[in-house]
Amino acid sequence: MKKSFIKPLILLLAVSMLFGQIKSISGTIRNSVTLEPLPYANIVIKGTYLGGTSNVDGYFYLSGLSHDSLEVVCTYMGYNTYSKEFFFTDDTHIIIPIHMEPQTLGGEEVLVEDSTLVVPEIRITSQLPGPQQPKNIELKESESIEGAGFSYELLAPTRWLHPTGEFTRYVIDGVPVENTRHLYNIYPAFNLDAVKHIENHGAGNSRQPTTYQMNTTELIYKEGNRSNTDVRAILGLVESGLTTSGPHPAGGSWYFSGRRVDFDAIYSLSTTQSDSVYRRFRPDYYFYDLNGKITFDISEDTKVSGNMFLTFDKLHWLGDQGRSAHSSWYNGFISGRIQHRFNPRLTTQTNIYGKTYHTFLRADLIPFGLSRDLDGDFTNGLNTYGISSQAEYFLGNNNMVSAGFSTEILNSDLAYVDSSTLRDVSGLIFKTKVGYRYTLPYNLSTDVGLQTVFTSFADKVSVNPSLRVGWEPSNIYDAYISIVQSTPTQREVSLSNTLSQPLFDILIPVDKSLALPGELSISLGGRFMPRIGYDLSADIFTHVLENPTLLDSVWQGDFSAQDKWLIPYNAGHISGVNLSLEKLTPGIRSLAKYRFSKATLTDLAGVKDLMPGHRQHEFYLTLDGKFKDNMGYQMDFSLASGKRYLDQNQDWKLSSAYHRLDLSFYREMSWERVNGKVSLKLINLTNSQNLEFDDGSWVTNSLQDRTFVLLPFMPTINFDFVF
Repeated sequence: MKKSFIKPLILLLAVSMLFGQIKSISGTIRNSVTLEPLPYANIVIKGTYLGGTSNVDGYFYLSGLSHDSLEVVCTYMGYNTYSKEFFFTDDTHIIIPIHMEPQTLGGEEVLVEDSTLVVPEIRITSQLPGPQQPKNIELKESESIEGAGFSYELLAPTRWLHPTGEFTRYVIDGVPVENTRHLYNIYPAFNLDAVKHIENHGAGNSRQPTTYQMNTTELIYKEGNRSNTDVRAILGLVESGLTTSGPHPAGGSWYFSGRRVDFDAIYSLSTTQSDSVYRRFRPDYYFYDLNGKITFDISEDTKVSGNMFLTFDKLHWLGDQGRSAHSSWYNGFISGRIQHRFNPRLTTQTNIYGKTYHTFLRADLIPFGLSRDLDGDFTNGLNTYGISSQAEYFLGNNNMVSAGFSTEILNSDLAYVDSSTLRDVSGLIFKTKVGYRYTLPYNLSTDVGLQTVFTSFADKVSVNPSLRVGWEPSNIYDAYISIVQSTPTQREVSLSNTLSQPLFDILIPVDKSLALPGELSISLGGRFMPRIGYDLSADIFTHVLENPTLLDSVWQGDFSAQDKWLIPYNAGHISGVNLSLEKLTPGIRSLAKYRFSKATLTDLAGVKDLMPGHRQHEFYLTLDGKFKDNMGYQMDFSLASGKRYLDQNQDWKLSSAYHRLDLSFYREMSWERVNGKVSLKLINLTNSQNLEFDDGSWVTNSLQDRTFVLLPFMPTINFDFVF
């Protein structure tokens, strides 16, 4: 009896050895109806702790397997769970195209996004159960959201776009963008209707979308509806917008979105009252932006897209004592993007782009520095033509090699009245980078990078190493440490003035008259996720600045060299802590952020002093909830304090705290095939202290001030329609 049992067992083992074990899998996760890729879908190997998520294009790659058979389980909020078993195969790597079916409840098809994504493609309108958890797989606790009886309505992507700090670099579909902010930050600097989702790339990460290795926030634009044309329209008292998308006959989709915000009428009503605290200022301000994208699906492995981004701001400001200013900002790009996967291990992405940044200021009696006013016209332009490419090669066992390069041709234009000009200054900036990610035991991963930077403006080559070590022992908590050196190739300066108004920004390449700047950034942090939808994170950081500069308050208009209008410093130091708490589960969703940072500068004589215009404390709070199924609210509160300035006696003083409170109430409605929403926004309910300043002092602008500068109380009504 024993022999009869052993023989079949040996035969079974022998047969199994004739087939190769499955070592790795890859594929693309798509919506089975629209074929739209599903980013960040969860994929796991049932009965193991092996798993991951798809990338922005729905692509996934899992290695480190050694199975005769396995069951692949894929989950995505609003879609039926995908589960399929794969047995012996001749190949050690198998490609699995996964098509997930949208959940259908009561005959109604529902398309949604994962609850961990920040922007929903289509808002959920039906009651859905909690996320399905595959058996035998350890996941976060989720008792609070299990069961039916609620619907999700996800927050807008404020988590990465909120202006906490001055060190975020923005990339749109692989193209870096400069000065990406609207003047008052009432509305986000980017049109969130056009954003598919947002990726945050930590400093030192080998998968940075560009050759810049510092913190980068990448916005991925929507590709459009591949099944039919849809339209969304916004009509409001000060805001209007239109969003359209659909398929095209060449195989792919298109997307176009635009908005305009105009405060002229509201300002005139708010500032004409003789007893108004805003009677000294009568600003006239509007902005608009346009976003477009067309995608061609050449094949399963190749995708080509064309992208367009444009934003324009205009401000006309009138003050007392004959002061006035007329400012405008223009920023945009057009690009072509090619994504190709040569095989399951090798992927590439290439961008060819042209972009422009232009500012203009006409100033009359605007106080500048401690002893003079600005009178005359400024112009600043920066045109860039570039190409960037990046490749990733997966070695297996979650190890990866990446390489990339970028070449940019810049043409700079800077002038003030007729006293001097710096025109038609052209040059080249070339960057290369290589990175290697190695997975260590005990759930450790190490990213090592090396970047070289050459700028013909400074005629110098810099070498910047980077190191990032991550530890993720479970899906509940993780930690990291990052050490990165970088070399900025452009200087960005805001004009100083006592009104704390961002009247003009100068953006120009670094030239040979001053030493090339540098920055060494060290950060340590981690995240704790006690259950699904809760996210607590903390970071401790320090930035060591080499050869920083500030705008000279006694500058006389000579732009022939940067040492004639910038104050050079020997070193600078910025250190602090970031705290963030986010809750995305049903009920009251919330996001709270706090940042403390201290900044100092050391001049060429070795004297250390505070950095002008820097705010030590920043706090942001967002609450989002519902009164009923079709009625809800959102509250945004912002606070910044700790800004130092020099008074008339050259003594450091502490300015008052800036703060702002915005409220929004909305009601959802439906008319046959048209869904709509009516919202009432109350902008800037409390900011009277924002006007407390000393006319004779020198207050330097900082980028944080964009959130808190002068704005009157403004009620607005918006109508939102989806066809």
